[in-house]
Amino acid sequence: MPQIGYICPDRGCIKFEDCLQKCRLGERCVSTPTLRALSVQRTWTGLPSTTQLLSGTRYSLLKIIKDYYEDIQNLSFILLGNKTHKSLEDNDTEGTAEIEFKDKTQSGIADYYDATEKTLWDYKTSGAFKVHKALGMRKKKVNDPTGEIYTRSGSGYKKGDIKKITIWDKIPEMADKWEWTLQTNRYAIWLEDSNRPVEKIKIEVILRDGGTMSARNYGIEKKIEVIDIPILNREYVLHYFERKRKMLILAIALSWAPRCNNVDSWDGRKCLNYCPVSNFCKEMSNEHSAIVRFQEMEPEILI
Repeated sequence: MPQIGYICPDRGCIKFEDCLQKCRLGERCVSTPTLRALSVQRTWTGLPSTTQLLSGTRYSLLKIIKDYYEDIQNLSFILLGNKTHKSLEDNDTEGTAEIEFKDKTQSGIADYYDATEKTLWDYKTSGAFKVHKALGMRKKKVNDPTGEIYTRSGSGYKKGDIKKITIWDKIPEMADKWEWTLQTNRYAIWLEDSNRPVEKIKIEVILRDGGTMSARNYGIEKKIEVIDIPILNREYVLHYFERKRKMLILAIALSWAPRCNNVDSWDGRKCLNYCPVSNFCKEMSNEHSAIVRFQEMEPEILI
């Protein structure tokens, strides 16, 4: 039971079919083609997708078992991402874009495989803040390359010192891109298993706010960033996704899952502003009996 409709500008709810037939407010908030495009939903088949398993288990569970509505304004990034993927797919002359994978336990879609360079490419549309984190951007003070000096002493410097300027630097060990890394590494394993070796993985990100002051404030100057992704240990990646799969299947069987952790909930920010099933989450019992039952079955997940 995926999303079944929209939350209107007046915060009222309407099902997809009713919305497409007639606007309940008398004047559409966006065009009918946009509403129709965003109404297309993937039906749960019992086979988790890679992106589904990267989310918190409770979040994925509730989106499967609950009927929910979502604000059209919160779906704009999906429309932008779909248009971007479609445009790039249409310009693929080698037939190696949108490669679908499916086995007995999971499914996924790799965006593009460059057989010549043995490189997996994944396309993203994102805000500057997430790219800032993925690149490990940090501010630092360096000497002014012009050699200009201070003409008087002040706090932290004295007359005659070379002036300092602030620049942004990429610090790889500070990069936070674990979700993108796990996702693309899972696709890389599928490619390897289908005799398509992967020597490099790259994320191509189109900045939704590229070129704006907001992006520059995060040290992002480009409108398209290419981010190198490390290739992880195969067994680690497979274990991660298999454990998350078993957790989701168990959660569905119990109609219960633990709360999303700080990573999955973006330290609670996702719960407050970006989760369409947060109301169901608040209503979900945190009874000791439910927690104990989940924990009793969890050791099987770890195997």
